[in-house]
Amino acid sequence: MNKYLIILILALTAIHVNGQNNNIPVNIGHVDTLYSTVLHEKRPLWIYTPPVDTSYFSRPAFPVLYVLDGESYFLSLNVILNQLGVINGNTILPHMIIVGILNTPGNRTRDLTPSKSEVFKNSGGGEDFTLFLRNELLPYIDKNYTTAPYRTIFGHSLGGLMVINTLINHNSLFNAYIAIDPSMSYDNDKLLGQTESLPDHRNIKNAVLFLGVANTMKPGIDTLSVRQDTTQLTHHIRSILKFSADLKHNPIKGLKWKLRYYPQDDHASVPLIAAYDALRFVFCQNKFPENQPVNQFFDKKYSAAEIKKMIIAHYQSLSQKMGYQVRPSEQEINNYGYTFLRQKDLERAEMFFQLNIYYYPQSFNTYDGLGDYFLSTGEKAMAAKYYKKALALKYREEIKIKLEKLEHGL
Repeated sequence: MNKYLIILILALTAIHVNGQNNNIPVNIGHVDTLYSTVLHEKRPLWIYTPPVDTSYFSRPAFPVLYVLDGESYFLSLNVILNQLGVINGNTILPHMIIVGILNTPGNRTRDLTPSKSEVFKNSGGGEDFTLFLRNELLPYIDKNYTTAPYRTIFGHSLGGLMVINTLINHNSLFNAYIAIDPSMSYDNDKLLGQTESLPDHRNIKNAVLFLGVANTMKPGIDTLSVRQDTTQLTHHIRSILKFSADLKHNPIKGLKWKLRYYPQDDHASVPLIAAYDALRFVFCQNKFPENQPVNQFFDKKYSAAEIKKMIIAHYQSLSQKMGYQVRPSEQEINNYGYTFLRQKDLERAEMFFQLNIYYYPQSFNTYDGLGDYFLSTGEKAMAAKYYKKALALKYREEIKIKLEKLEHGL
């Protein structure tokens, strides 16, 4: 691993479920580098990994968001993911690794164009760039970071063009595709020629595409009338609308997709608002508790058994959609257990501690938590039993002390 550099520190005041210190600074990411033998150059990367206290909790695997033009969109995507996946206990988005792929000087057009254009001399290197992704970057990230087998690629403008090219010609690399105002008009609509008659065998399993479209039309034209326009000014948006029409007439099996038009945003302003909508669309089933005015965990009309059933059902459904086993956060379930223990809601407290063991049977912390529960209820033999299980998995001095006090009747 190359030298880590903190690229930005923000002081945020956030309200968390467990009421932790609000003044802890948030590390937005670090710089990494990877030498590409395909591109014959060192590629800078900006990487964010969700913080986890692995001295207590199991190291989870995270889905990965790969960001083209990383220097432009890494920070805004980081804020969106933290706002909707961390701050105030939000679960709209999952905790994710973000990989910002920075451009090298003078090579953006080279890397983000799938064909050679007469207009741009340094163009047409998109296939080599894709080879770099497939053979070098994706394996590097999977090797050096704890990744889950779910990848999303994000691109705007020429980056969006490469997202579409990847979907059409290299659809085994990613699970979700976010193309924001993609330059489908590039090289006289050449990529569009491939989308007009997509072959039936181009099957994709549970893939997702979000297509964001900016307002790049002259006043007085709407998205219906612009399709009949022939001026160069509207070529950009017409090519995107033509692509969406091709998807409707020749659907890709296994692809769920959505187009959203932003009449108040132009090509330069659309990425932020479209990224927000795109991530919510891609991970639309992630939120739990689901669309409730209050947190179901604290709603007394639900018993602990009912809550447990809902949690397990939710993560089973989410796992099926994502294509791998998705589990709730060990740390968050742990926090709920201790929260209800402090509130003397023993039924809910025991349920959450037991649930953590169900999802994380190899974590010493889950058994220590249940031991603390039984200690608080005066069931000393049961507390000792679970402290011993915790120590068998990992020696911790504080757990050993609790066990010795029990054994000596202290």
